[in-house]
Amino acid sequence: MKKNIILFYLFTLSAFSQSGKVIYTFMAKGTNIESCLLFNKDESVYKYVIDRDTKKTNVNANEENSEEGDNVVDVKFNLYKDVPDALGLFTDLKNNVIIDHKFFVKNLKATEFDTVYVKDKAKNINWELLEETKMINSFTCQKAIGQFRGRTYTVWFTFEIPVSLGPWKLNGLPGLILEASDSKNQFHFFAKKIEYNTNKNIIESDNFLNKNYVTPIDERKIMLSSLEEIGNEISAKIKSSLPRGTNITSIKKTVNIVDDKDQLEINFDDITKK
Repeated sequence: MKKNIILFYLFTLSAFSQSGKVIYTFMAKGTNIESCLLFNKDESVYKYVIDRDTKKTNVNANEENSEEGDNVVDVKFNLYKDVPDALGLFTDLKNNVIIDHKFFVKNLKATEFDTVYVKDKAKNINWELLEETKMINSFTCQKAIGQFRGRTYTVWFTFEIPVSLGPWKLNGLPGLILEASDSKNQFHFFAKKIEYNTNKNIIESDNFLNKNYVTPIDERKIMLSSLEEIGNEISAKIKSSLPRGTNITSIKKTVNIVDDKDQLEINFDDITKK
């Protein structure tokens, strides 16, 4: 009995010794967002840190982008200012699954929202390992390139932390990914702080299991539908705020809040062809 206890203890210690935490800076089209990766040998949870200090909405006239005789209004808003923190993106390499918990706001005031659990396969990327290396946070990293959902990603991973995980859905290399960027330089993940060998079980996988799941394609439809509703609400507010007698030469049915091409995933052929 004592032998079994000792063996179990050694196994548990071995699993936890490859656990840790990484703080990434996520740069998306000029905006910097802090994010966090908690990981053990085969699992991770990746979360964005919501900026709750900015104003919920900010409306300004933009003369630089206006055409002659037109008035252009920039609407910038932080819809997630008052939305509860999502659980994040859970990756389980043993079971080849990714589960992403998200909230989608349903109105401009962000007082109503839907919660979804998006289920995906974890092992989706075929990596090409290159010989080039560099140092990141005192770790020697090697370069790799892979294609995923319509984008080409260049990443830097380290053999010194032998877990096949990384930020967002990037995984499957023989070491932790500390930096990643797409070929168009629209998105960039960079590890600015790393804690390793924490000897703690920091992944609460039960929070993601036995839920009603949607696919990444369903998630995209829900997101675009939500943004269209908010865009219509903004358009209606702009119309109602104009002085009586104002002639409206043109106004979009929906305000363009997000460009489809600006998303991390822009091609779902690997799902639709199956």
